[in-house]
Amino acid sequence: MKRYFITYISLLVLLVTACKKIDVTGDEHTSDIRTIGDFIHNNYDLSLLSAALQQTALLDSLNAEGPFTIWAPDNKAFNNIGINKPDDFSKLNKDSLRTALKNLMLKERIYTSVIPAQLDNRYTCLGGMSSYISVGVIGTNADAFPTAFNGSMVYDVGKRNLAMKNGVIHILKAVPKYNGQSTQELLAADTTLSIFVALLKKTNQWDALKAEGPFTVYAPVNDAFRSFQLTPDSIARIDLSRYKPLAFNVYTLGLKPHHILMSDLIVIGASSARIDLGDGYAINPNPYGGFNVYAPPGAKWNYHSPSGVVIADGAKGQDIMATNGVINRINNILLYPDSLLIK
Repeated sequence: MKRYFITYISLLVLLVTACKKIDVTGDEHTSDIRTIGDFIHNNYDLSLLSAALQQTALLDSLNAEGPFTIWAPDNKAFNNIGINKPDDFSKLNKDSLRTALKNLMLKERIYTSVIPAQLDNRYTCLGGMSSYISVGVIGTNADAFPTAFNGSMVYDVGKRNLAMKNGVIHILKAVPKYNGQSTQELLAADTTLSIFVALLKKTNQWDALKAEGPFTVYAPVNDAFRSFQLTPDSIARIDLSRYKPLAFNVYTLGLKPHHILMSDLIVIGASSARIDLGDGYAINPNPYGGFNVYAPPGAKWNYHSPSGVVIADGAKGQDIMATNGVINRINNILLYPDSLLIK
């Protein structure tokens, strides 16, 4: 899978890896007493996950022989997407919930210390998803390297590599979001992104989003467009010949084969890294403080970009994974409408 990160990021990872002596913890700490299902059921911080597993008849299966690896969102992670009590799961489609939970499970025992230190290691989940597990190299203890599962960061030592009789548990800070649809299907289904969809159709990017990809899409919500008097009607009247293509394809990174999760830059310790947009332009999707678009040398530093561009709706809008890419909903447009007019 191709990534178009600026070269220094790759060099950074290589240099850090080369300079560090890594300590790796083995499999000798396996518990002979507790099973995964028992641990989850009796852990207060995992009570919402336990409720979801019970409602989908999956909890008892995690007391079976295994081995399993479970990536377990804690209660705070569920709270951040609006799930605060067990009854909230009853509002969800049970089959979809069951599949989502199975996509937190691997049918093997995997400690973070044995996962290659790189982005996008692929492991097939019990729900059928080919997951993305990324591991960075920060520090000297492989058990403590920054790790993310499908864009959700794993807690530090003490809440990861929890060895059980039938597998291992890693506690997540966020709930991974994946439902088996393409980026095009997810965008079409989200009524808060209808103006963005109109823009994609007008600029001839829409049909591409049902192709194999992968694509990374930064999708402004409707209110972002309305604040600049942009509506489906006004977008339909845009004369595309008056603008540089970047004015519109910045939101899809030019439809290049990217699969960039917000956690990626945290994992590799490069939150200020920039992604090449072509013609000297670059974007920094900073996981700690918003999005910035940069112009070529000699041009205006922060090129006609609104300030305070961040993920819309917090955890709900971040790293929405599709079969062919990832979507992040953002609260503002990335470039002012007139910023790339052809003079």
